[in-house]
Amino acid sequence: MTTAARAQPATPPIFAAGAVKHAVEEILGPLGTAAPAAAFDTVGALRDRILGGERPQVTLLSAEAIAALSARGLVPADGVAEIGRTGVALGAPAGRPVPDIATPEAFRSALLAAETIAYADPARGATAGRHVAAVIERLGLTEALRPKLRLVSFGVEGVTMASRGEVSLAFSQATEIIDRPGVQLVGLLPDALQLWTVYRAAVVQDGPAARQLLATFQTEAARAAFARIGFRPG
Repeated sequence: MTTAARAQPATPPIFAAGAVKHAVEEILGPLGTAAPAAAFDTVGALRDRILGGERPQVTLLSAEAIAALSARGLVPADGVAEIGRTGVALGAPAGRPVPDIATPEAFRSALLAAETIAYADPARGATAGRHVAAVIERLGLTEALRPKLRLVSFGVEGVTMASRGEVSLAFSQATEIIDRPGVQLVGLLPDALQLWTVYRAAVVQDGPAARQLLATFQTEAARAAFARIGFRPG
């Protein structure tokens, strides 16, 4: 085997969960070709890659995942910054009538009436996906919905499917739905069924470059980008 064949792909400087994807892309956009590369995936998948030995400079994940990394000594105590919180929501193809989901009863009826529903595979560690699966079970809809469920590897994929009209509804974090072309926000889950998740940015591979990246995600422009996709103060 040649040296080139044995070489492993370099770890991108940024690991970021789907909930922050569109804001991160906006924040890095002005840097053009100088922008650091970012890997986007579920919280669980990125957390596990870091626990498995990969070392991005900075990661943007749920507070729970950042705490797990901190517990392993992988994040410096002074290297964490708050991003905000978001809730689980439903998206639908733009321009179509949307169901009422304001109450648990209305929400349940909307799911039963939908032709197809997409959400991230809980087995891949998706925060919203795990919660959606638990809510469906709690409502006693597991068997009734099984034929119409479409599991995707990443919440954004389900939202994209909705934008193309391939599914009637798509679950994801609200920040993955708000202001996306071709998709409309049906609404956040009813309070009784909601899961609010706090997201944070954290240094992993400490050094000047990582500290500068962390500072980039704390600027006023960055805060505005996170707010535009629906992040609320934690």
